[in-house]
Amino acid sequence: MSRAQESLQLVRRHARRRGWLRLPSPPGGFDVGVKPDIYLPTYEELLGHLRFRRFTILELGVWHGDSLQMWRDAFPRARIVGVDLEPPPDLALGPRVHIVRGDQTDGTLLTRLREQHAPDGFEVIIDDASHMGITSARSLQQLYRQHLRAGGTYIIEDWGTGYVPAWFDGGDLQAPVGIAHLDASPAAMQEDRPAPIPMPSHDIGLVGVVKRLVDHVASTTLAAHQPDRLEEPLPIDWMRVHDGLVVLRKPR
Repeated sequence: MSRAQESLQLVRRHARRRGWLRLPSPPGGFDVGVKPDIYLPTYEELLGHLRFRRFTILELGVWHGDSLQMWRDAFPRARIVGVDLEPPPDLALGPRVHIVRGDQTDGTLLTRLREQHAPDGFEVIIDDASHMGITSARSLQQLYRQHLRAGGTYIIEDWGTGYVPAWFDGGDLQAPVGIAHLDASPAAMQEDRPAPIPMPSHDIGLVGVVKRLVDHVASTTLAAHQPDRLEEPLPIDWMRVHDGLVVLRKPR
C-alpha cells in the first residue's frame, strides 16, 4: 500500500462520526471496498425521511455486505435488495435482506427483482458496483425510468474514477483545473459576430456520464429551444454533485 493510500485511509477513519448511519466495524481493519464514512452525512440528509417507513432499497454492488447491514439496521421497516456479480456465498443478513447474484446491466434480472420485491418501484437505488461509465449508464437506462418510483432517489457512488488514470476507464486530465482556466476555450469570443463557444473539460469514464446527465436536467430548456435534438431524457427533478456522490431525484 502506498503512503498516499495510507493517508487517505487515516483521513477517512478520522472522519467517522456518530450519526444514525453506522457501518459495521470490519474485523481486519479498514476495507477500501466499503463506503467511506464521509459519505454518511449526505446519506443521512437524503434518506432521513425514510427511517421508519416501509420502502425498498436496491444496491448494485455488495462487496462483503457492510452497507447492506447498515441499511438493515438504520431502516427497520425497509426491504433491502443487493446485486453483485460475486456476492459472498455465506452472507445471510436476515429476512429483510435479499442478496442476488447478477449483472448490474441485466434488464431481465432487474425487472424480476422489481416485480418480486418492489411492485410499486424502488424508493432508493444506489450504484456502488462497477464505477465505470458505460456500465453505470446502462444501469441508469434499465432502472431509472421503469423501476425507480416517482419521488425516488438514485445515487451513483465514486464517480470520480474517471479522473483516475489507472482505473479501467479513467484517464488523465487534458488541461489544468483552476479558477484561471474557467474561461479557457479553443475558440475566441467575437463581439461583432456571436457564435457558439465550446468549453471543453474532462469527460472520460463515469465523469463523462455525470456531465452528460446535466443535459437531461435541462430537458425543459432543450424542448423549448432545440426540440429536434431532444428524444427521451431521464425525468430528473434535480441533481446534486458531491465529491464522490451524484444524486438524482425523480419528479413526483
